[in-house]
Amino acid sequence: MNIKQTRNDTILQIYVKPKSKSFTVKLENNKIVVYCTEPPTKGKANKEIEKKLSKLLKTKVKIISGLKSQQKQILIQNLNTEEVKQLLSRFKS
Repeated sequence: MNIKQTRNDTILQIYVKPKSKSFTVKLENNKIVVYCTEPPTKGKANKEIEKKLSKLLKTKVKIISGLKSQQKQILIQNLNTEEVKQLLSRFKS
C-alpha cells in the first residue's frame, strides 16, 4: 500500500475500476482498488470517489493527481497514516 504522511493529512495511492456494479473498496495484492459505478467521463467517477470515500472515512477526501487516469493519489484530510490503515483494513478481500 502506497501511503504517505503529510503535516496533518495522508496521501494514498489508489487504483480505480469505473463502471462497476457497485461502489466497493478492496485491498488486493497490497493495493487499494476502488470499484465505482460511474463512467470515467466528465469527472463523474472522480466525483463519486471523493464523495463516497469521504463518507466511508468520515473525513474530506480529495483527488490530487490522476484526474484522467485509473491510478490516482488522494488526500485524506485530518487522518494520519495509522488511522487510514486501520480504516482500510476493513476492506481486505
